[in-house]
Amino acid sequence: MSERLPYLFHQYFNKTATPQERDELMQLINEPGSETEVYGLMEEVFKSHQFEEDPFPAGARERMLDMALAGYAQADSDNNIVPIKKRSNALIYAAAAIAVLAISFGLYQYRLRKNDEALAANKAHQDVKPGGNKAILTLANGAKIELNDAQNGKLGQQGNTAVVKLANGSLAYVPGGSTTGAPMINTMSTPRGGQYQLQLPDGTAVMLNSESSISYPTAFTGKTRNVTVTGEAYFEVAKNKKMPFIVSYGSQKVEVLGTHFDIRAYQEQPGKTTLLEGSVKISNGNEKQILVPGQQAVFNANSKKFDIKTVDTEDIVAWKNGLFLFDNTDLDQVMLELSRWYDIDVVYKGPKPTLNFTGEVKKSNNLSKAFKILESTGGVKFTIEGKTVTVEKK
Repeated sequence: MSERLPYLFHQYFNKTATPQERDELMQLINEPGSETEVYGLMEEVFKSHQFEEDPFPAGARERMLDMALAGYAQADSDNNIVPIKKRSNALIYAAAAIAVLAISFGLYQYRLRKNDEALAANKAHQDVKPGGNKAILTLANGAKIELNDAQNGKLGQQGNTAVVKLANGSLAYVPGGSTTGAPMINTMSTPRGGQYQLQLPDGTAVMLNSESSISYPTAFTGKTRNVTVTGEAYFEVAKNKKMPFIVSYGSQKVEVLGTHFDIRAYQEQPGKTTLLEGSVKISNGNEKQILVPGQQAVFNANSKKFDIKTVDTEDIVAWKNGLFLFDNTDLDQVMLELSRWYDIDVVYKGPKPTLNFTGEVKKSNNLSKAFKILESTGGVKFTIEGKTVTVEKK
């Protein structure tokens, strides 16, 4: 017999058990093979009340306890489980009945709460948390630093430039004197489910979206400031009329003096340059165009010309402001955006739904909440299993 069970049992019926002790008691009662020991403890309860006779019909206590051990909190309604045969003992008999019901109800509540906890844990397991500030910095010598795990402060020295992780989590380069020798090239890259902020040596601010990278010198020298990007990046370029800032992606170049713009250069789609402030000159080979704020340029591989259109710039840079903004966006593009941020794999079950979505979803939402918003439009159902999402027509 467990030495702990009798103690907890009496603590429970004396109403002196702590919440932790009540849980421990219910757990012990719930263990296989505990029935005999619990029956014995119940007998002690009856004897301690000095009953002249058993107030329960034959087998009633056993049936009630069996129900408790089976997870029910109800008595046998077909039997009068509290026969009051002598008025003087009425309250004592009622107390004995309440004792059995109390253990039944306590066990039922314990199991119900544990079941709720298990369901909540399972639901959490079947959900995916949003991405966050994650990036890898590759130094000029090939050494790699995982920025999300790095401590704030100085991370390294690149020539006369210090590499520093700021208190807000972003990365900055702090020049320490004149630069000599060949420029040292660093690369910052974000994985799926990652984004990161960077301050270049000239003070230019860069925000990288998921699955993106930027390569840049740790000190700008010469007549131009040159960087290369993949994926998506938002720039707020520090003004320097004597040293134009040039961003290269694929076969395209964007030249600015000081301005705000967004470059989207994922491999799955044609590159897009969107101007928010100032002006830029965009080129692809011999083809050149000047953009004004609110314009977006996409190079047409067939015509070898830039297609220029006016866009809502707030929609274009919503990603850096913590939002997915969909404007009649087809399902494939929606899932592509979500897969990058939540680091998920997407599979389709049955015919692929032909749907377009309009609306906004916070990037801080767990994936299940994002899907709930999308499902409210009707016509599609999402199922999360680990890092795989199944999409099917509703």
